[in-house]
Amino acid sequence: MKYLYVGATEDADPEATRTIQECLGTTFRVPVRPLMLPSVDFSFDPQRKQYAAAAVLELVARECPPDAIKVIGVTSRDLFIPVLTFVFGLAQLSGRAGVVSIARLRQEFYGLPPNPEVLLSRARKEALHEAGHTFGLVHCANGACAMSLSTGIQQIDRKGGAFCPVCTAHLPKDRLI
Repeated sequence: MKYLYVGATEDADPEATRTIQECLGTTFRVPVRPLMLPSVDFSFDPQRKQYAAAAVLELVARECPPDAIKVIGVTSRDLFIPVLTFVFGLAQLSGRAGVVSIARLRQEFYGLPPNPEVLLSRARKEALHEAGHTFGLVHCANGACAMSLSTGIQQIDRKGGAFCPVCTAHLPKDRLI
C-alpha cells in the first residue's frame, strides 16, 4: 500500500500538522501517515534571518519513505527563495515532495492576536496548494481555487479551501500515482 506522508519538523505546530493530514487525506483520498523530519536549522541564512526553502524541500524529498506517494513537510520556520522576500511553501512540480511554512500563516506574525481558526484554514489551503503542485497542478487564474498564486496573506484568505473544477479535472482520478 502507498501513503501520503505529512512530515513535521520539531518546531511544527501539532494542531496545524493534524489538520493538514486530515485535509490531504480527504482531498486526495489516500491514507496519510505522520513522519518526523529532522531539524531544518542547517538551512538558516543569517543575513536574511530566514531558512532556505529549496534546502528544506531537498531534505523533505530525501526523507521520503519508499512507500510514499508524496510527502509534504510542515515547519514553523520562515522560508525564502533567493528571488522572493519569503514563500509560504515550495514543492516539486509533478514530484514527490513539498513543504509548507506556517510562520507567516499566524496572525501574530502581523502583530495581531492569535486566531487558531484562521491559522488552520490558511494551513489547509497552503498544504493543498503545495500538494497540488506535486500532483502536477500549476497556478490557477481562478482566485477562489486553492491553486491560485498567493504572494500575500490576503490572497490566501480570499481563496477557497478546495480545487476548482478545472484543477480537479487535472488530478489523477484515483489520486494514487
